[in-house]
Amino acid sequence: MQSRSVVQLPDGRALGYVDYGDPSGVVVVSHHGGLMSATDVAPLHELAASSSVRLVSFDRPGIGASSPSPGRTTADGGRDVAALLDALDVGTAYALGWSMGGQYALATAAVLGDRIARTAVVAGCVPLDDVALDELNAMDRRFTAMAAQHRRSLEAVSAAWGGLARFSPSAWARAASKGEAEADVAAVRAHATELADAAHGAHAQTDGIVEEYLAWARPWGFGLGDITTPVTLWQGDDDHLVPPAWAQRLADGLPTSRVERIPDAGHFLLLTHGEQILHDLVA
Repeated sequence: MQSRSVVQLPDGRALGYVDYGDPSGVVVVSHHGGLMSATDVAPLHELAASSSVRLVSFDRPGIGASSPSPGRTTADGGRDVAALLDALDVGTAYALGWSMGGQYALATAAVLGDRIARTAVVAGCVPLDDVALDELNAMDRRFTAMAAQHRRSLEAVSAAWGGLARFSPSAWARAASKGEAEADVAAVRAHATELADAAHGAHAQTDGIVEEYLAWARPWGFGLGDITTPVTLWQGDDDHLVPPAWAQRLADGLPTSRVERIPDAGHFLLLTHGEQILHDLVA
């Protein structure tokens, strides 16, 4: 298991991150999924190493080892990446975001401009206007409402979910992959220990998940048209958490993009098709 490192940001906050893959490889900054933390890409460690990729995955504010940042926006996540790359003395990098992390990968591309060579968004979300909220899966819709109206209740749910991940990774894996495609279920269960560790990290701070859901429902703070470098949007046709149509909706607002739809694939596309996604990103 890779250990977290911490950098101090210009505003005094701590930002926790984990290095995977080849330390001397091209840098891919990973934005973790919702209800997860930086170690959600641990299953890609060997793939990244064999692909000459240094996969730098960081905890968003209030998650894992990163300090909270109440009131943050998605665009602020891009500014955190700029500070992280400066601290690591990295010039140009690639951006990768899965699920809730997809909008933060887009923010990174918008904020850093040509410093981000290419971006991959895997099962990413659109801005949560009233239409998108109605299309959202029941769990995320409920958690979004709880964050705004009943934060103590969501804190309790977060603590319970984190406890399940810590003490019973196999039970957590069954719950997390319920209803997903067969290949997704198999992949989550095969990496149950690593992924449950990432889930436990997401719930380590009392109100971290509350702040995650408040942030993702706010205006992003940038426009898709601000992104000038190429974006590939990966989407499984059998995704039960993110509506497959959202990939094209994002693409319609991006100046340079393409959509890769994967038949019979579910939400855990980064696990089942990680090699294809990573190789395409840094090609």
